[in-house]
Amino acid sequence: VRGMFLNQGRVLDRVHEIRDNAGAAARAIQRNDLDAVGRVVAESWRLNQALDAGTNPPAVQAILDPIADCLQGCKLAGAGGGGYMLLMAKDEEAGRRIQKRLKENPPNPRARFVDLTLSKTGLAVTKS
Repeated sequence: VRGMFLNQGRVLDRVHEIRDNAGAAARAIQRNDLDAVGRVVAESWRLNQALDAGTNPPAVQAILDPIADCLQGCKLAGAGGGGYMLLMAKDEEAGRRIQKRLKENPPNPRARFVDLTLSKTGLAVTKS
């Protein structure tokens, strides 16, 4: 945030790229293009790390390393105090491999899978 307030060019360039990538994500979702969604999620993760190297601490990378060959994209969601990790598999079989590997070797005792679906009816508030 400091870099934005100080108008640091590198930081502002990343922020603009993140904005542009969000637009690409919206278009990919509207087209129902899951491959494009995977690419923009992967790009978002790359841009977040370019903006702040602390985005991907060793504990997070330790989760990703064993499943990297199965991922099309990934991203942390939340403000750094927990939250969720979005994992987009390359295909259904890769998704099964991700679940198998992480269930056999969970990163911590509280880790669990939560299926993500898009609402066909609009906003609904739920608690998981």
